Amino acid sequence: MSFLKFSILFIFSSYAFSFQGNACFESNYKVSVSHKSFPFGLLTKKLEIEKKDCRINIRFDRYKYLKTIWEVDICRDPVHIKEKTRTTEVIRKVNECTNVKSAFCHEFLSIKKVIENNGLIFASGDKSNLNSDHGKVYCSYLLINRYLDKNLVFNTGTNYDFISGTLNVTSENSGFVVDEQSGKADF
Repeated sequence: MSFLKFSILFIFSSYAFSFQGNACFESNYKVSVSHKSFPFGLLTKKLEIEKKDCRINIRFDRYKYLKTIWEVDICRDPVHIKEKTRTTEVIRKVNECTNVKSAFCHEFLSIKKVIENNGLIFASGDKSNLNSDHGKVYCSYLLINRYLDKNLVFNTGTNYDFISGTLNVTSENSGFVVDEQSGKADF
């Protein structure tokens, strides 16, 4: 009987703290995930992700002296990545990354691989709980993929729903109309 009570409590608490709607986009957090690595577990790999408003900063310490830093501003157009390892280099998206070998595609795939292999696999907690390390890494992963891969530039005042792996976007009515011919807004 006590096991049944514990199971019901656990299921209720996991749903009560799962992130839905805009919680992922509107949250601010900092998470750090580290794990032992080659050779023989003597070295440590460390991934740090900090999300503040629209900026997602990713720092990956591959080994003690090999560090890579990326900054992704998911609310800024054109779609781009700032790579800050040596100097700040802005890498803009020109084409889709299907079969194109470009600097942008290389950086995007590097970010994606680092988050998958060093964050999602080793972070503790539940991915649907935004208070856990895994939830924070997963939230960043969703936002970065939508921005860099799907060209979705996020905006405040818009509802984003990440439920069931799909993205439903609804905007609040701003109350003004734009004339299609002149491009002027009627407030």
